[in-house]
Amino acid sequence: MVKPFWEKKRGGTVTSPKGFFASGVHCGIKRNRKKYDSALIYSPTPCVAAGTFTTNRLKAWPVLYSMRAVREARHHAILCSSGNANCINGSQGREAVDEAVATAAQLLKIEREEILIAQTGLIGVRFPITRFKRGIKRMVRRLSEEEKGGHAAARGLLTTDKRIKEMALSFYIGDQKVTIGAVAKGSGMVHPNMATMLAFITTDCSIAKPMLRRAIRHATDDTFNQIAIDNDMSTNDMVFVLANGLAMNQTIHKVDRDYRLFRDALEEVCRIMAYEMVRDGEGVSHVCTLRVRGAKNPTQAEKAARYIANSMLFKTMLAGADPNWGRIAAAVGASGVQFNPNHLNISFGNVTTVAGGILRASKLPKARKVLRRREYAIDVAIGKGRGRAEFITSDLTTKYVLINSAYS
Repeated sequence: MVKPFWEKKRGGTVTSPKGFFASGVHCGIKRNRKKYDSALIYSPTPCVAAGTFTTNRLKAWPVLYSMRAVREARHHAILCSSGNANCINGSQGREAVDEAVATAAQLLKIEREEILIAQTGLIGVRFPITRFKRGIKRMVRRLSEEEKGGHAAARGLLTTDKRIKEMALSFYIGDQKVTIGAVAKGSGMVHPNMATMLAFITTDCSIAKPMLRRAIRHATDDTFNQIAIDNDMSTNDMVFVLANGLAMNQTIHKVDRDYRLFRDALEEVCRIMAYEMVRDGEGVSHVCTLRVRGAKNPTQAEKAARYIANSMLFKTMLAGADPNWGRIAAAVGASGVQFNPNHLNISFGNVTTVAGGILRASKLPKARKVLRRREYAIDVAIGKGRGRAEFITSDLTTKYVLINSAYS
């Protein structure tokens, strides 16, 4: 029997891979008792870990801690809180991270360096460490390897998100079934590199730490770094992946067929999570997959796609379902890439509205119908080259302005 490359698991969570437990609770960081604000992911079996972090020069205390901790040889847990970013709040914020990690380490009977920590929420506010420590104790007691544990952890990540974002998929390396599970949050301040986002990935794959690090960097560059809701970069962004090896596949030590199988599956997980982040963005009513082709090379194509996707005029065009193709053309020209207007082709969905730099006015009504959909693609050809790029973006609405005008 031919085994499928991968199989998505309905109801999949970070507990779907073998040997992972998770939990989530409300500990009091958020005022609303119905909203969870803490999460814990744990593997009793030691894991290798890798991560990517925000490039913002202003980094929150948990980022600074985890950037050091992730270098250790083995890890067991990811600890997370939401509602308070624990950023630019003085030495108390650094001490809060140390106390939280120490509490979790003592309760889980592991070393402090074997825990990674992530936090998200309001910047510049004193962190309520006493409440969080009480929450950690409750989370350790509630750790579960069932789906309910993963769902609870997913709830603990959310800030202005409207829904949880989680999944799992399985595939085979040789005769061994390997599973990857993921959970993520991201709603506003979503702009590479990376975004106001946290993504935690678990896998039972057996893989060496250098190869895991290589795989997550590749996946992040092609997914989480190719999305935009607004033009702001967070202080707290992190992506973590833990691999405990319980799938018992032959350990991946080099770039070979097994590595590429794992890398492609990991990238698929990250791509789905990235798309869900944009769908659930603050005030988002339209999601656009922007595809640019015909550039001199992929770098030029990505530059043009990024410029279009982040253009405020383009985003408001999407909000109004207005096929104002001139805004796309102007953005390509402003991006600085090599561009011949006579080779410009623009399609809204399957409706080619501009061909050879000339508008087909009769196509505008159909293009407008495409832009009224919740999700669609826009294809932009800027030349005859082989460079291609894809970017996921969203509209910019009055609701986004309202949410962020009263965030604190």
